[in-house]
Amino acid sequence: MPKKKKGTNELPFGKILRSIMSERGLTVRAVAEMAGVSSSVVQGWISKSVPHDLAAVSRLAQALGISFKGLLLGQQETVTHATTLEELFEEQDFFEGVCKINIKRLLPRKQGESK
Repeated sequence: MPKKKKGTNELPFGKILRSIMSERGLTVRAVAEMAGVSSSVVQGWISKSVPHDLAAVSRLAQALGISFKGLLLGQQETVTHATTLEELFEEQDFFEGVCKINIKRLLPRKQGESK
C-alpha cells in the first residue's frame, strides 16, 4: 500500500482556492497578502498541502467575502441573509388616529451589572 505524502489531504481547499484565484484574476502574491502569509505558503495550499494556519485561512475567506467553510471545505452556508427590511417585511397600515408614542433605546448591560 503506497504511503500518503506528509501534508497532503483530501480537502478541496487547494482546488477551491485555485478556482477563486482564476475567476478573480488574483496572483499568489495578492492572496498571500490577503491571508497575511508568504507566497510559498499559498503555493503549498494550491498544491494541496494541509493549511496549518487556520487563522490565515479565515483572514483570506473574510478578504474574499466568502465563508470559512466555503473556502476550506466547499460547503455553502444554508442561511440566507436579507439585506433590507423590505425583503423581510411587508408594510401594512396598522392604526389611524392621534396617539403618543414613547420609544426607549435598549443598551447592553455590562457584565456583572444587575437591574
